[in-house]
Amino acid sequence: MPTEEQIIENLKRCPHLNRCSQNLCPLDFELSLRSGKESDKCRWMREAKKTKIGDKEFVSGGRVMPNAILKFVPQSNLKWLNNVSQKRWLEIQKS
Repeated sequence: MPTEEQIIENLKRCPHLNRCSQNLCPLDFELSLRSGKESDKCRWMREAKKTKIGDKEFVSGGRVMPNAILKFVPQSNLKWLNNVSQKRWLEIQKS
């Protein structure tokens, strides 16, 4: 069981932490204890969503978490990441 200091230290690895207001973070060792709605998910937990306005298509979410952060996601949180980040996490673990 990680200590509170270890949890906070791992959360601090994210460059967006200071301006993030999401309740669900894949770097949180205790993510399974958290609750929230779809809108409470971290940017790297959201699947790509396509919206068409007129003749233009906009994509939000679905980004790959940067390797520098991704390597600190606990394996128990892998299922929470979006598909592209999950695939990249597995590639990093193989190397």
